[in-house]
Amino acid sequence: MNSFCIIGLGKFGTSLAGALVANGKQVMVIDNDPEKVTLIADSVTNAVIGDATNVNLLKASGVADYDCAVVCMTENISDIILVTIQLKELGVKHVISRAVNEGHKKVLSHVGSDEIVYPEHDMGERLAFRLSHSTITDFVQFKGYKVVEIAVPESWVGKDLITLNLRKNFGVNVIAVRYCDGRLDVSPSPTREFNAGEIVSIVGDDRDIDKMTEKLK
Repeated sequence: MNSFCIIGLGKFGTSLAGALVANGKQVMVIDNDPEKVTLIADSVTNAVIGDATNVNLLKASGVADYDCAVVCMTENISDIILVTIQLKELGVKHVISRAVNEGHKKVLSHVGSDEIVYPEHDMGERLAFRLSHSTITDFVQFKGYKVVEIAVPESWVGKDLITLNLRKNFGVNVIAVRYCDGRLDVSPSPTREFNAGEIVSIVGDDRDIDKMTEKLK
């Protein structure tokens, strides 16, 4: 997807718009607060001041020409639902809606949202997981699997992947190593010994990652 319409310029919407622009994407923003729109207008493809619950405004903005619309509004749950429905009716190919709570998430799935995000909840889970596993510096989770980054444990220093045999012992695989000089090796040699201060990226299912990180505590 190369073009996005961001509806709602709260912290989440503004941050998302800025990140998409930084990645070279076409971005239109819509918000009813002139000050918020003015602050970002120079950096995006198009900026619209107005009420996104007004279907005529959505039509006039050309939202259906964008590959994806993200509903980032937070003030009123019913407004998020209404805008989601209208975007689908206008033919927007992919609509992502921001959920406020679990009940809201279920409603949005029923009214046709293609994807639902729950930023506060997801960030809370991410932080809780990272704080609960002191060896992990960062992680990404998707459909039962995690990719985690860990600093090389003391017990791994001077050992190689063959010796550690992480696949057999934990069911996980090393997919990258960031060396102390900052270089990233996405095809690490199985015979190269680990050094203190290196960062290892590991992929595995949730249970195997949890088993490994518990062992490393």
